[in-house]
Amino acid sequence: MSGANNTTADYRILDRDSLPEYLAGIPAVVEVLGPGADLNVREIGDGNLNFVFHVSNAADASKAVIVKQAVPYLRLAGEDWPLGRDRMTYEIRALSLYNQLVPGLVPKAYHTDEQMSTLIMEYLGDHIILRLGMIDGIQYPKVAEHIGYFMAETLFATSAWSMGSTERRQLMEQFTMNAELCKLSEDFIFTFPYMEHGSNYSNPATDVWARENIHTDSQYKLDVLAFKNLFVSKTEALLHGDLHSGSMMVNQADSYVIDMEFAFFGPIAFDVGKIIGNFLLCCTSHYYRSGGTEYRQWLLQQIEVIWNTFGSHFVERWTQAGESTLLTNGFLSNDEQAQYRQTYMHTLLQDAVGFAACSMTRRTLGIAGVADIRDIEDADIRSKLEIANLKLSKRLMTGRKSLNSIDDLLALIKNFYSSPIL
Repeated sequence: MSGANNTTADYRILDRDSLPEYLAGIPAVVEVLGPGADLNVREIGDGNLNFVFHVSNAADASKAVIVKQAVPYLRLAGEDWPLGRDRMTYEIRALSLYNQLVPGLVPKAYHTDEQMSTLIMEYLGDHIILRLGMIDGIQYPKVAEHIGYFMAETLFATSAWSMGSTERRQLMEQFTMNAELCKLSEDFIFTFPYMEHGSNYSNPATDVWARENIHTDSQYKLDVLAFKNLFVSKTEALLHGDLHSGSMMVNQADSYVIDMEFAFFGPIAFDVGKIIGNFLLCCTSHYYRSGGTEYRQWLLQQIEVIWNTFGSHFVERWTQAGESTLLTNGFLSNDEQAQYRQTYMHTLLQDAVGFAACSMTRRTLGIAGVADIRDIEDADIRSKLEIANLKLSKRLMTGRKSLNSIDDLLALIKNFYSSPIL
């Protein structure tokens, strides 16, 4: 992988016409695509922030790369919403670290260019976005284990339970100023969806329900504010920061985590809760989509596997850890450490459920929805599913403190789904 800051070229926005010339000057990419090859370039990005291109050898489509570039505005909103380009710097740093911690669960990077805010990486041609597969009702036998393992490895390895104090603070410094994207999360996950705001999505029946049951529910909004406070103040580990079914590419055997430009040091429960919330959004959608009851059951099983894999591997790493920022030999007995870990994981589950609740409301009422629901054309059906997700969000928020295990969480969810949705 080429190092960052390895070009002195002035920044310019790349497009289908200018990409071939840009790529021709990068030896590592030429090696992948073939020297002097005619290139096919197509934009494939459907994300909210950046432009993404698939570039392939016109004579041999198996020779291909993905080019991702940050532009100086929010792609979803256009040039009227300015946004700094340094988010790509943090994605480059996170991807580099993840390639060390969890090789095989993230794509390889062939070239990074901080000046151009550009990342060129492995093309995962035999994989699709997990969200799209889940919308179609496809079951992936390994994905939940892969998600749980990815979170356990990356979150524990960058926590104060694993790293020494100086080493960890040096790593934190590399991500401290991912301020604009953290601000986006603060606004779009924890603020705007719970009030009247011009950025919010609108569906008339959903809007009415939200005004009567979200905007005026003081206790719910105070709970959301408490989780916003956790988000901004708790620096436990390096988070992916945007871990959901749209930031993974999968097939029946492999899973790759992508799109880590939101990476920052925050509460571990945030990543865990966000992925759980996205599986629940998809679960609700299959009251209408073709996957039906069987697929909904599969999705709930995956939530169980994600938590159990994450929890068991995280605790295993913890029990094997040597001295670190927080662990000093002789400070606690083995029994005291075991009790502390149990209490910590109990609280972590409850916090993850709270973050899942916030994520579900954000994806329902905020500007950045999920295709699982938003792509349903019938506005009446879509609204019923949206209201169901909002009701489930509130149920999760109010019920989280009584949860002692993943079984308790699943029982709460199944009880909610026992009532009619459509």
